[in-house]
This record gives sequence, C-alpha cells and structure tokens, in this order.
Amino acid sequence: MDPSGVTRAARLTALVALCLVTVVLLLPAAISVSTGGAVPGLLGEFARWLWPAVGAMVLVAIGLAIWERVRGHETSNRAAALGRVEAHVKALLASSLAAQTQIKLGVLRQPRLSVRVDGEAVSSSDLEAVYDRLGHTMVLVGPVGSGRSTLLRELCLVLVERARNDPEAPIPVVVDLATWRAYGTRKPTEFTAWLLREMNRRYGISRSAGTIWLRRERVAVLIDGLDEVPRIDRAHCESELAPFASVVCSTEPIENLPSVYVEPLSRGQVLEYIASVSPRLDGLESALTPAIWERLDSPLALNLLALTHLDRQVDTIGTDFVGSFVVERLSAQRAAGPTIRALKFLARLGRPDLGAPVHMPHRRWWLPLLPTRPLWLLFVRAVPAAYAGGVCAVAFLTGLQLGLWPALVFVVAASSLLVLVNRVPRVFHPPGRAHGLLTAVLGFLAGVFAGLLVGLAGLWLGGIGTPWPYAVAYVFVVVAAFFLALGFVPGDAPIPWAVLIAAAPGVSMIWTGPYAVLAGMGMGFSAGVAGGVFAAAVGRVWRTVRPGQQQRMRLGRPWWIQPAVPMLGLVGALGGLGAVGSWGTALGVALGLLVTPTAARDYVWPFDALAEVAAEGLTRPLSLGELSFRRKALLHLAQDRLLLTRVDGEYRFAHVALRDHLASCDPTALVRATRR
Repeated sequence: MDPSGVTRAARLTALVALCLVTVVLLLPAAISVSTGGAVPGLLGEFARWLWPAVGAMVLVAIGLAIWERVRGHETSNRAAALGRVEAHVKALLASSLAAQTQIKLGVLRQPRLSVRVDGEAVSSSDLEAVYDRLGHTMVLVGPVGSGRSTLLRELCLVLVERARNDPEAPIPVVVDLATWRAYGTRKPTEFTAWLLREMNRRYGISRSAGTIWLRRERVAVLIDGLDEVPRIDRAHCESELAPFASVVCSTEPIENLPSVYVEPLSRGQVLEYIASVSPRLDGLESALTPAIWERLDSPLALNLLALTHLDRQVDTIGTDFVGSFVVERLSAQRAAGPTIRALKFLARLGRPDLGAPVHMPHRRWWLPLLPTRPLWLLFVRAVPAAYAGGVCAVAFLTGLQLGLWPALVFVVAASSLLVLVNRVPRVFHPPGRAHGLLTAVLGFLAGVFAGLLVGLAGLWLGGIGTPWPYAVAYVFVVVAAFFLALGFVPGDAPIPWAVLIAAAPGVSMIWTGPYAVLAGMGMGFSAGVAGGVFAAAVGRVWRTVRPGQQQRMRLGRPWWIQPAVPMLGLVGALGGLGAVGSWGTALGVALGLLVTPTAARDYVWPFDALAEVAAEGLTRPLSLGELSFRRKALLHLAQDRLLLTRVDGEYRFAHVALRDHLASCDPTALVRATRR
C-alpha cells in the first residue's frame, strides 16, 4: 500500500472525526452551558473548558483542511509543472550559443545531427523512438560541443507534449549536475535532497509533491552536466543518480545504462549547412584548410567558426576556434583588459550560473581562488581556537551554576560529539613558516564570547521549567529525551534505542526530581545546537575548497587541538570546584547534547559568515581590477558579445568550452591578441 495514500486517509479521517465531535457533542454542550442549561454528566467539572475546546477543535479542523487542500494542490498541479518545465527548457534553447548563431546568420536550423545506437545510425529526429526502444533510460555519449545538451532539451520538449496528452506519462525535468558537489558526501539521500531542491527552484515543484512523484515514478529526470562533477566524485554521483535518471549527457558511457552515441559532423553535413546560409558564409568553404577540416566535427566548432568568419571576413582562420572567437568578440572593446580579467575571474569560479545582473556569486564560491595561507589560518588556527574557547566558556558557566560533575560531563561529551558529527576537516600543517598565533588568539577570544552567550541562553532555557507542576516537568523530560535520542541514534530502527535512552531520565528522576534534569538539559541543548551549527558551517565551507588545496593542507592531525580542547575545558570546569553538583543535572547536560547531530544541517547564514572571513584574502585582488565594480555593465557587455547568456534572470557562460578557455587563458596575451 502506498504510504502517501495511508497518510491522506488518516488525515481525512481525523478531519471528519474532529468535525463530528465538535458539531455533535462539544458545540451543543457549550451552548447549553452558556444559556444556563444543565451540564452533561459526561463532562462533569470540565464544563468551563467547553468553549476553549470548541475553539481549539475548530482551529485544528481548519489547519487539517488547509493542509489537505495544499497537499491536494501539490499532487495535482501537473499542468502548471509541465508549463514551467517547457518555459525553462525553451529559455535554455533560446539562450544557447547555437540559437544565437542562428539569429546572427539568419537561419532557422542547425546542422543535421545523427546518433548511433547498437551500431545503427539514426537521425536525431528519431531520438524519441530510440528513447522508447531503450526502455526510457539511456546515456547520450559524445565529446564536449557535440550537441548532446541541445538534443536533451529537444527530447524534453517532446516528452512534455507527450505528458500533456497522456496523464500517465511522467513529467520530464532537466537538471544540471554542475550545481551538485559531493565533497564529503556520506548520506545516500543527499542526491535526492539536491534533486528535490532543483525541482523546486527551477520548476516550482514542492518538496512534498516531488517526493511523491519520484516515489511513484511520475518524473523523468533528464540530467546534464555530469562532466562538471569532479573525477573524485564521479563514481559516487553515477551510483546516486542511477535510480532516478532517464537520460544522462556524458562524454563516457555509464555502466548498466544503454548508450546512444552522438555522431560527429561529416564533411557533407558541414558543406550542406554552409550552403544553406548563403550568402552570409560565402568564402568560408575556400578558407577551410585540411587542419581545420580535421577539427570541424561538432556543432560547437561550426558555430564558432561561422561567427568568427562572419565578423572577420578574411580567408585565413586558425584551428583554435574558441580562442579566435573570444578574440574577435572582444577586439572592438577599448577596455578589453578589465573585461577579460573579470571574465577570467568568473570562469575560474566554475559555477553554472553567475547570479543576477547586480549580484555576483557569494563569497563562499570564491574560496577555490584563495591562496593556501588564508585557508590554513582559518581552518588550522581560527576554527580550532574558537571551538576551544567556546568549550571553555560553556564549561566554566556550567561548573559555576550547576556544579563540577555537569561541567566534566559537558567537556567529555562535547569533544566526543564533535568527532561523531565529523564535520570539521582534518587540516593541520602550515604551508611554509606560517604560525598564525594572533589568529588563534583572536579565534579563542571570539569563541569565549560566543560560549558565554550560549551558556547564558542554556541557563535561561533550564530555568523555564521551574514553575511547572511536578508531573508536567517529569513527562516533558521523558518526551524531550525520546525525541532528542530519536534524532541522535543512527540506523533503520532508532525507536527502540530512543526508548531506552528516554528511560534513563525517567528512572533517575525518581531520586533527583525533574527540575535538576531540566536545568542540565537546557544547558546541553543550547550548547548542542551551537556546536552542531558551527561544525556544519565549517564542513560546508571546507567542501567548497578545491581538492588540491585540501590535499596540500591534509598532512596530519592538529598538533595542539586534541590536548587543547580537553585541557581548556577542564580549566573552564574549575568554576565548579565550589560545588560538586547533582548527577541528575549531569545527565540532563548529556541528554541535551544529543541534539548536536540534528543541528548539524546545511543552514545558509553560518556558511556565508565563515566564507566571508576566509574571502577577505580576495579584497586586494578585487581592488586591483580583477573583478570590475561595474558588474551590471560587465554582464551586459559579455551578453552582447555572445560570451554570456541570460536564462530566467541568471547569467551563465554561453558554453562550457568558452568558460574553460577563459579560466585557463593568459589575460595579457589575450589583450595583445585583441589589439592586433
């Protein structure tokens, strides 16, 4: 039975039951009591709560009705999703370099492409039949620039039309793997989470509807950008996408998936295309030397060659089609130097999109461009020192207010849980002579200040339950411990372990009472949330750093962080020497710290703040003109020169080959070439 169907049936049943109880029992009784009538014997002393109960029931019923309406809207919003997919894919096709070439040349078509499947050559117009014959799963294999992405998008439009005519046909969605990074991936569901985010971001498909559609195989996932995934993550990525993918673009075949090879352009196809563009490309055929013919085997090469010839109108063309195209695009610019440096900077980011007209990608995507020293200062000096300072401050407050035993439990548990979360990278040897003592001191002081705030928040949380009745506090501690343990225990069956963990405070409170456990739980919860978010931020920013920098820094464990954290924590625990404290409070601290793995999620602001600190090393290069502050003018200029395109309000490079060429170019040599 489908779990979503069971959930919906339970929701509807609850809604009907609430309405019946409210209308048949509570509302008449409340009206009777208000008008001076007799109180039903069933209700007894609860008669004064009738109207509040009616109000609560009405609010819950309204909430369930809204939820049902929203969920029903999400699961039935098929037509809107198809419209958004069609609009986005058409925008991608219209902004592509191939479409811009057609506009420049005044033609309505691109060169005819053919594909090969099982040794048989097939026209690209029959790709839908090939897709059906291969069981709706295949890999489009071909080199960069062979037209795979265009074929993928055209196939998506065909499948959109099919889905409109057939309610049982899946909804096709095109996603770009260039936005996915698997550095440090450990959870097998991370790809699913990324896919759901992309479907929501690009096509407005909510996470709940996307989850249901993926489970029911109502979505056909068409994947582009697999070649953008780093080699170290390629195998992992292929295994993750296999259960979802329908069509994948790749330069290499994928194991266990049927391959469809995009054939290179033949000389006849090239000549046919040149003749169809007459007279715009007259003279191009005579300029094609044997060296050029050898490399003129893809739609990208033909488009770049045609545009370059159209602008130059000369008889000699080099074999570096991308380089010649870039030079010709920028040759008429008086300020070509700053433009080239800025485009090189953006190309080195390796991002599929470059943001809106005014906003550049956030600084955490600039980290791969930093030298090793600023990153070493951040990850080796500032981060461990800040964590040590925070542990010291929280341990001191815990010992001062709750006693020595809770402080010792906090030090041991906090250090162990950070290792368990495993988000902080192991990066600990400086490149050359770089000590960074001042950075460590500043990081420690910042950690102490943050730890004091966390400790004060924990004391406030622990004191909230003081006025509660004994039974309420007791039940709250047991229930809270259960849910904290539920998020902490890994595995497929965490409930039995969570019950056992929740039984510990239930038994101990017979002797200690619930208030002592609540006081410690507030401190542990506050510290656990702060530590989890901190560890997640460090791990996320670390995964943004390019692997080469990681390897240069990954030379061993820290020479001082392992002894420093416990030692400083013990120094902080000296605040509790005046009082030993209750072991019930110590148990509460340990229970509250169980929230640490749950808090280690991918929030936005801590990552951005940490990346902002690391990216300060870029301030000087930016001020020297590496990236122009006239960002909007720069992006508009590059778009006008066909180096950038704009899709859904976001700029991106017209082709990955252009981006890679600009990322590896020598700006000085390129400026000289544009002047010539």
